[in-house]
Amino acid sequence: MAMLLTFVFSFEGIAVAETVTGTATFRERIMPPADARLVVTLSDIFRADAPADELGRIEIENAGGPPYAFEIKYDASEIEENHSYAVRATLWAGDHMMFTTDTVAPVITRGAPDEVHLILVRVASEARSNAITDHPQIGAHGLELPATFTGTLPCADCEGISYHLDMWPDQGYHLRREWLGRAGDTGDNIQDDIGFWYSDAQSKTIVLSGLTDTPNQWEVKAANKIRSLDMDGNVITSDLPYELTGNGTLDETDIKDVFLGGMMTYMADAAMFQECRTGRSYAVVMDGDYLEMERAYLADQSDAAAPLYVNVEGSFLMRPAMEGPEQRSLVVDRFVRTRPGITCERQRADAMLTNTYWKIDTLAGEDVVGLPSGGHEAHVILRENDGRFSATVGCNGMMGDFTQQDGTLSFGRSAATLMACPPPLDAIEQSLARALEATQSYRINGETLALYNEANDIVALLTAVYLY
Repeated sequence: MAMLLTFVFSFEGIAVAETVTGTATFRERIMPPADARLVVTLSDIFRADAPADELGRIEIENAGGPPYAFEIKYDASEIEENHSYAVRATLWAGDHMMFTTDTVAPVITRGAPDEVHLILVRVASEARSNAITDHPQIGAHGLELPATFTGTLPCADCEGISYHLDMWPDQGYHLRREWLGRAGDTGDNIQDDIGFWYSDAQSKTIVLSGLTDTPNQWEVKAANKIRSLDMDGNVITSDLPYELTGNGTLDETDIKDVFLGGMMTYMADAAMFQECRTGRSYAVVMDGDYLEMERAYLADQSDAAAPLYVNVEGSFLMRPAMEGPEQRSLVVDRFVRTRPGITCERQRADAMLTNTYWKIDTLAGEDVVGLPSGGHEAHVILRENDGRFSATVGCNGMMGDFTQQDGTLSFGRSAATLMACPPPLDAIEQSLARALEATQSYRINGETLALYNEANDIVALLTAVYLY
C-alpha cells in the first residue's frame, strides 16, 4: 500500500510537526476496486464564506477495502487557537468519487481530538457509471440499464422532436428534447427534464414522471428499444417513427435550466446537493448564484454539515472536481429559497397547479407575514372546472379568469371587494395585484410554485398546503 504524505516545515528550517490520526470506513457491504484511492485532507474551516485552507493531506493508492488507517502531518505553527479545523475523506475509483464524508470531523482546537473515526457515505452522482454500478442490469420488462435512448419523433408544427433519454436502474432519468426547425429562439426549442420512472406491472410499459405536466408513457419493445404511447397510454398505430433506441451504453446529456428542490449540505469548502426527485447527489460548483445559496444556508442551518432543503434553478454539467477529473455537478443559475424543516419525503411529486390551496410566501421578493385578527391567510386557488381564480392577502378578495398551457400562465382582469385595508395589508394587496397582472409563466417543484413575469423575474413564491 503506497502512501504520499505532505509535510510542512516552519521558519528557520526547523520542523514543528504534529499529527492527526484516524480511520475511515463505510457501512455498505461492497468491495471497491483494488486500485481505489483514498484522499484525506486537514483544512482550516474558520472562514465559512471562503475556500478552506489545506494544512495537510494523505493519498493512499491501491487502498482496497475498508477500514482505512491514516495519519496527516501538519505544521503546528500554522494553528490558531480561535480557528476551527476539520478532516475530510473521499474514496475514488478511477475518475469517479465513490464515497465521501458528509459531516464535519473537527480536530485540534476548541477541545477537539487529534484522532478521528470517519464514516463515509456513498455518492449517488453521475458516478452511476463507476466500478460498482456501470454493469448493465436487467429489469423493467427486460431493459438493460443504465443506458441512453435516442431518436426523433414526429411533430405537428416542426421537423421533429429529438429525444435524448438517460435512464438508470435506480429509476432516475434525465431527458433532453429539442423541437427541430421550429421558428423562434433556439433556447426556447430545447426542454430539459429530470425525474423518476416506474414500470406498469400490468403491461410492458414504463412511465416517466418528472417535471412536465403529463407523464410520458413508453412500451418496452426490446432490451434497447422503447416506443412512445399516446396521452392515455394507448398504442399509436402509425408508420411514423415513434421509437427510441440505444446500444446498451450510457452517454449522458447536459441538463440545463431546470427548477429543482433538494437537500444541500455544506462542509468546509465543499457543498453537495441531493436532488429530491431522483435521490441523486451532486457536487455544487462555486460560481453562478452559489454564494447567495451558501449565505442562505449558513443563515438558516445552525448545525454544521446538516442538510437544508433548497429550491434553485440549475443545470447539471461536467465541471472540474475538487480532487480528480471532471464530474457532473450542479451549477446554480438562480437561488430561489430555503425551507428549513422540510425533507425530500413530500417533495418527490409535484403539486397540481389547479385545485390546490397555494399559500403566498413572497411577493416581489418580500416575505408575506402578518394577518389581521380573524383574517384569512394569504393564498391563491385556481379552479380547473371553470378557469377562475380567487386570491387574498387577508383583506379583500380578488376573483377573475386565468389561462394556463404548457408552462404559460396569465391572469385576466380581476374584480375585488372594496374594504379599506389597514397597513401593511394595503401595500401587500397592491403587490399581489401587480404580481398577478405581471405573471406570464410558472414552474412547480414539489410543493413550491414560482410565478414569473415577462423578464423571467420571480414575482411570487407560493407553497402548496394540503387541508385534511
